Amino acid sequence: MTRQLNLRVNNDFAERLEKLSRRLGQPMSTVLEAIGTPAIEAQESDFQFEEKALAAWENYQLNGVHVTDTTIDALFTDALKQATIVAEKRTK
Repeated sequence: MTRQLNLRVNNDFAERLEKLSRRLGQPMSTVLEAIGTPAIEAQESDFQFEEKALAAWENYQLNGVHVTDTTIDALFTDALKQATIVAEKRTK
């Protein structure tokens, strides 16, 4: 299912988007969705990471339970993997 959106953008952005879509031979909506999807996914991932971090901090403040440095390393390794996946999608 698709949905129509009306967006206000400055003239320069609109002209560049039109030019790019003509060169690619695709509708502007397709180009904009291809460009915007990785950016949205990256922002959503950042929000999820922040929510988890805040929840862990609140939990620690309430009960003093903490995680080991090994667990922290694993969390950051996982976050790096997710960021790498998002970055790779952006370059495609």
